[in-house]
Amino acid sequence: MAENVDDVAAYLVERLGATRTARLQKLVYYAQAWYLADHREHLFDDDIEAWMSGPVVRRLHDQRRGRHESSRWPAGDPGRLGSRARAAIERTLRSYGPLSEAELSRIVRTESPWRLARTGRLLARRSAKVIDPTVMTHYYGRLRTSPEVAVAVAMGSARLEGHELAPYMVDRLRAAAAGTRAADDIIAEMIVQYRVS
Repeated sequence: MAENVDDVAAYLVERLGATRTARLQKLVYYAQAWYLADHREHLFDDDIEAWMSGPVVRRLHDQRRGRHESSRWPAGDPGRLGSRARAAIERTLRSYGPLSEAELSRIVRTESPWRLARTGRLLARRSAKVIDPTVMTHYYGRLRTSPEVAVAVAMGSARLEGHELAPYMVDRLRAAAAGTRAADDIIAEMIVQYRVS
């Protein structure tokens, strides 16, 4: 049985402390995405819409309309989450929790599920188009299948954006995909390089 999205949001806010609402939306999205990839079922049943700023669960948005930050999520109870849901959210926090709202926005907007849902919409136009869970399952599932497939997908996504990855970047991707280097360490290193350049 799927969990309640409010419980997922409450768990994230409890673990992170005061969190910008837009950042929380992206973390909720990634928790759903990787849960779909790992278990082939929904973490929660609510649709995720492809807004200009990134993925949004409208119910969460409506509860915090006009508030830019949340220090608690009163509509949810983290204690109601099952152990499998908690494990998925903890994995999301390890992978994406250290990233800023802007970094999360850049990442999610380069990935196929959001981009496909935004097809045919002007970048500045609001959209209530739902991000297809089947597309999410396949996209993130492929990233989990093997290191070489993950690297190939990342390189293909970069090419779609008009970027060629330098050999050292491909080596970093392979190291992360193979598990020989922590993705968090590589991302931190790349962020430092990005900020310097």
